[in-house]
Amino acid sequence: MPTAGRLSGAVIFALFGWYLAGLTIPFFPEANAPTFWLPVVSFIGLVVGWRICGSRAGQGYNPAIGVGLTCGVAIAFCALFALSFNQMISNALRNRYNDGTMEAVIDVFNQMIDYGTLFADGTLIATVLIGGIVCAWITEFFGQRFP
Repeated sequence: MPTAGRLSGAVIFALFGWYLAGLTIPFFPEANAPTFWLPVVSFIGLVVGWRICGSRAGQGYNPAIGVGLTCGVAIAFCALFALSFNQMISNALRNRYNDGTMEAVIDVFNQMIDYGTLFADGTLIATVLIGGIVCAWITEFFGQRFP
């Protein structure tokens, strides 16, 4: 059911995803991010904002802190997964997996660890956590005002 909380959560977290994707571009080798990076992370933010934050809007500002942290971590995890899955598909098309499908599936998680260490920066982590809380508070504001 569409509500103002869900709509505001989707829009705000999509913008937050776009911002986070822009912040991570310098962390890629030679600052060369994949062409899909900005739209995919924005779409992940849109889905997380609609499904997780927007559905919980209207419960108060204190619970919104936990929801914002959850949304920030969910965006980061899903973005890492999407990037790693794309890398796995690229490797599979180059015939780099000789042992079959399980090697490719396991490599997705190894790629996630590699990209996670690549993006391990205190400022970026703080931005994900604090930005998630601020976005959840804004969503909570609209969720309470326009139920």
